[in-house]
Amino acid sequence: MTIFFAIIQTFAVLIIAPSVVGLVRKGKARFQNRRGASIFLPYWALLSLFRKEMTITKHSSWVFRFVPFVVFGTALSLAVLVPSLAYGVIPGQLGNIFFVAAIVALGSVFLVLGGMDTASTFGNMGSSREITIASLVEPAFFLTFAGLAAAAGTYSLDGIVGHFAVASFSPAILVTLIGFLFVILAENARYPVDNPATHLELTMVHEAMVLEYSGPYLALLEYASMVKLTVMLALLANLLWPIGLLHPGISVPGVIGSMMYFVLKLALAAFFLAFIESTIVKMRFYRMQEYMSLAFLIAFAGCVLIVVLKTTL
Repeated sequence: MTIFFAIIQTFAVLIIAPSVVGLVRKGKARFQNRRGASIFLPYWALLSLFRKEMTITKHSSWVFRFVPFVVFGTALSLAVLVPSLAYGVIPGQLGNIFFVAAIVALGSVFLVLGGMDTASTFGNMGSSREITIASLVEPAFFLTFAGLAAAAGTYSLDGIVGHFAVASFSPAILVTLIGFLFVILAENARYPVDNPATHLELTMVHEAMVLEYSGPYLALLEYASMVKLTVMLALLANLLWPIGLLHPGISVPGVIGSMMYFVLKLALAAFFLAFIESTIVKMRFYRMQEYMSLAFLIAFAGCVLIVVLKTTL
């Protein structure tokens, strides 16, 4: 039964991920008084890319061909290990917060290598910007997980979600989750860190690294970014509103109700993300340290509050 829930969780994330991106784009269009494209357009875009031929520069090496599979593999690992639909199904040593953070970092590093491998000016520029942002966001990333681990009393991400599924909510946790929201925006190349819909030299970061990819390779990279965004939004939603989470003791008919809650939480998270991106502007790259410092301070404050409350109670 545990394996069954793990498989259901993984396939649910993989299937719904493109529609989450479609919902964000639809929401942004509505906020801008536009009709917007169908939320199912990302599915057709991925299928179209998988059917196209690839153009690979002669200056690229095996790294260029290896990167899409590694990046998608890390996204798939996150879909398996991060409790987005169920908890209590992944062994603690696999769901360790440091192991999950290492998987996220591995995908980012190989994406940087892929941008640099073709000797493209845009690729190297995007890779330089990405590695700078990654070095700034990592402290806030680890502090956020440290605060959640301190509150739950475990380093297992599965155990953290399971703890908040039954524990009462604390204001200190809310502070930590605000810091986590900052991290999500930075890790997934969203506003105000990056504009996911631009190809302008002065603004693009993620798009610059994948500019030389085409066909199935580009489809894998785009799909991986969709899965990563969905997993992180689902984790944030489950920590804020853990209702409907599956667990190994639940009956199979209860899966339908849990899936409905899962879809509802992701829809609300996509709407909130669209609202954020429609009300703020992208920051200049040289102001990124201010954003990351704010994320670090919020995560640090949440971590301190959690430790103080645990020691005083």
